[in-house]
Amino acid sequence: MAQRARLITPQGKRIELSPEVYRQIKRLIAPRSRSHTKTRQVIAATYGKYAGGRSLTQALLAERAAERAREAKKLERFHG
Repeated sequence: MAQRARLITPQGKRIELSPEVYRQIKRLIAPRSRSHTKTRQVIAATYGKYAGGRSLTQALLAERAAERAREAKKLERFHG
């Protein structure tokens, strides 16, 4: 007779699982990842998509600088 699977909770409680429930839980917690082929296809399809356009890094840096300036102005009003 096969031993039944047991789930141990964080509180230390042991729960007996039927083989079907065990398979369902195993399927839920199994890592889901794309195959290397699928990942390569996505990279190839999107590679260079934003090349030649506005630099997203520069746009982010400009946005952060403006945000810091707004924060400094706001703090100046309170501490000024």
